[in-house]
Amino acid sequence: MAKKYRFGISTTVDHTVDIFTQLDICAGSGFDFISVSARPEHSHFLDKEAFEKVLKRVNDLGLFIESAHFPFWEGYDPAAAQKSDREAAIDRLIEYMEFALSYAVPTVIVHPHYYFSDSREACLERAAESIAEILSLKPRNIRMVIENLPTAKGSWICEKLLEMFDDHQIGFCFDSSHENMSGEPFHLLSKFYHRLTTTHLSDNHGQSDEHLVPGDGTIDWKELRRYIDKSALSNILFEVGTGERLTEPLEQFVGRAGRKAAELFGPI
Repeated sequence: MAKKYRFGISTTVDHTVDIFTQLDICAGSGFDFISVSARPEHSHFLDKEAFEKVLKRVNDLGLFIESAHFPFWEGYDPAAAQKSDREAAIDRLIEYMEFALSYAVPTVIVHPHYYFSDSREACLERAAESIAEILSLKPRNIRMVIENLPTAKGSWICEKLLEMFDDHQIGFCFDSSHENMSGEPFHLLSKFYHRLTTTHLSDNHGQSDEHLVPGDGTIDWKELRRYIDKSALSNILFEVGTGERLTEPLEQFVGRAGRKAAELFGPI
């Protein structure tokens, strides 16, 4: 029997639209759940009083929060060159995880590194050291998952980390847009589909991180579905939009994404 999927969308879609309007549109477009974007000021993540209002709207709409994305720019890089910067990032991540746990958000998505100017091997070593420390400090009931990042170096680092740490230690968030910029199609997904915890599905043309609605770029979605079907995953998360103002109305963009999700991953 074919799996039946539930579909979610990240609130990254357009940060110029307030979180409550986003939630109404996402629910109205047929999505089952959301993922909180890496901009906590947009979702009011870390602000207890304000976030409880967001959570109430989520529940009232019949949605649930599948995951939260940890910020990933300077100050939040677990593989930063300076040890003091890495330690600060780890402290912030633990705080993020503790807040997630307090609201039953089970998964936190982490970029294992930010931009780096030295070798991929050196970045990998720092990332692995930080992940080991995070695992010793994080709340027990929070799942940490790492995301593959753009470029061949980013894919290589993700691959090596997934080999170094077992599935019970870290999960895998597969970003289709990032992988499509980073080498042969499905070079990571074909190897680690069994490690999938969540996804960031979107499309691009192989050159930039466009985060388009599936079908608007060059990714082979039939082949991608083949790997998703072989995985244990039943919740499929889309990360369409980059957070910048969209070139079409949000209702139209999210509606297209919802229809495409049902088309690509509905019953065959």
